[in-house]
Amino acid sequence: MKVSIRRMDGETGVSEMKELSYEEIIEKCKMAIDGIKRKDFYIDVLYDGSSVTRISKSRSEENFVMRPKLEGLVVRAYKAGVWREYGLQDLGELPQAVERLKKYTAPVRDPVELQKFESWKINKEIKGKLPPEDIPINEKAQAVENIFNELQQADVRVINPIVVYYDHISERIFLNNEGCTLRQKIPRTRIFIQPIVKEGNRVEFDYLSKSGEVGFELVNSITRDDIQQVVNDSIDLLKSEKAPSGTFPVILDPDMAGLIAHESFGHGLEADQILRGRSYLEKYLNKRVASELCVICDSPVVKENIGSYFFDDEGIRAKKTVLVENGIFKNVIHDRYTASAMKLPAHGNGRRESYANKLHVRMTNTFFEAGNWKLEEMLEGIKRGVMLIRGYFGMEDPLAGGMQVTSKKGYLIENGEQTKLLGTIALSGYVLDVLTSIDAVSEGLIRYHGGTCGKGHEDYVPVTTGGPYLRAQRAVVSPG
Repeated sequence: MKVSIRRMDGETGVSEMKELSYEEIIEKCKMAIDGIKRKDFYIDVLYDGSSVTRISKSRSEENFVMRPKLEGLVVRAYKAGVWREYGLQDLGELPQAVERLKKYTAPVRDPVELQKFESWKINKEIKGKLPPEDIPINEKAQAVENIFNELQQADVRVINPIVVYYDHISERIFLNNEGCTLRQKIPRTRIFIQPIVKEGNRVEFDYLSKSGEVGFELVNSITRDDIQQVVNDSIDLLKSEKAPSGTFPVILDPDMAGLIAHESFGHGLEADQILRGRSYLEKYLNKRVASELCVICDSPVVKENIGSYFFDDEGIRAKKTVLVENGIFKNVIHDRYTASAMKLPAHGNGRRESYANKLHVRMTNTFFEAGNWKLEEMLEGIKRGVMLIRGYFGMEDPLAGGMQVTSKKGYLIENGEQTKLLGTIALSGYVLDVLTSIDAVSEGLIRYHGGTCGKGHEDYVPVTTGGPYLRAQRAVVSPG
């Protein structure tokens, strides 16, 4: 498949679109593609309007980023085996771009016939209890200031409190010549708190991160006890010891479970990687890749997570995809093209960072389902091992299946008890070795952690990872 991209940036489009209601934008987009028959070729239009606020404060600097609503369109067509698209900032240029797409001809480069997908309509808007756009910037700044002051006053060993607030309001409208007319408006709010502490020559930190498809109420949910706890956790790390090196039984907390589901495993399940022959998992479809206790899913319909939405950027209705069922690799994730090429259903994983970025197959909320073990029972089964807590960093290796993830801290497990507090721990090796050695999965609610994910080193989209506690009998650990 070949993708041809052209930019058509107008100078007056932003102001023009700001003056239009979403109903008027829908009507203009509909008029532009009206009359183009699906049997001739496929065409769609995506409107993208978003605003961002980011406030960060530390002892050395204070930054405010307020980006007013930025709007644009991308119109694309699939014809003769080729995607061709135009990015626009001027709605008035849409008819011209559509005409160019109509006239475009190319030799058939790809035998893939694009599937016809569901024709449907939706108009959904999430506001949250306290819509971020209704909160004045000075109130957001004051909330950051208050948390900063609380951190600073919590202990004299706090040498640099860091607080970062972020909200992103995204509105997307999608139409195509299969009959879809879709609109969603979603707030995504995040708060990150990191007290850096020092005692003698040693410097450490822990962190608190919260995110959600919610409003400013997320910030108000942080209590004084939450702030004191993250300070205490940071101070505790001043006395942490180095992790042992070698192969041990491990218990992974929900943060670490989510990192493995996403970074070490999930990237190999993106269908574009499989079609390019760049996924180690291709040969394992419908075969065992994990213990029978493992169920791994990707779902953009989990409520209030920042990786959630009603439809993807290709107008596909968002649905849950079971990737691994009782240890068997069952499904990959798709965009329209990969689903067509592999003759499989798409569940809404075609995503763009913005109208100005390329569309890719992307994960959403990726997680392990819960099991039926109690954490105490999982600990009891380990004579000497390591517990990894607070996922901190992960690197994907979809080509070879290697694993490189770290936790911010952990514990040595001795005779079923958590003993010594450990500093940063690296977990490495071959991911399938770890997944097949999982022999216990904890019960209870799945815990999620929100962030962003890039395709390579760019094209960032909001995602969430999570899971319960996992126990694996064979894992390679070392000091991080």
